Amino acid sequence: MKFKSLFLAVLLSFITFSASAEIVNLNKANASALQHYLKGVGEKKAKNIVQYRQQHKKFKSVEEIQEVKGIGEKLYKKIKSNLSLTKGIVSVPGKSKAKTKTKSQKKVEKKVKSKKKTKLKKLKEDNESR
Repeated sequence: MKFKSLFLAVLLSFITFSASAEIVNLNKANASALQHYLKGVGEKKAKNIVQYRQQHKKFKSVEEIQEVKGIGEKLYKKIKSNLSLTKGIVSVPGKSKAKTKTKSQKKVEKKVKSKKKTKLKKLKEDNESR
């Protein structure tokens, strides 16, 4: 019985560890992916990483991330095993950038808003006349 409990505990800890141990592509990952998969990297640091990469073309080594504002030696040691220059995650599944609306979509939305305003106006007039 003790063996089964121990086995289950080890199995659960392995599953938890493997779920958070994702490799992130430092040269291609967007800010959302950096923030989501790298513990200790928030929105601001993720944006700083992307900005640094844009200014310097790409990272030449994983260690170079320490040149980014807000990424010190302590954080680097914590995340270095989750970084790669050529492989890994580049975006967070289901979190794509917001699509820009086409002209026809904007026209439809404008018509819908206009119709809603007209209906509200008629309802107000009807209520006032009673």
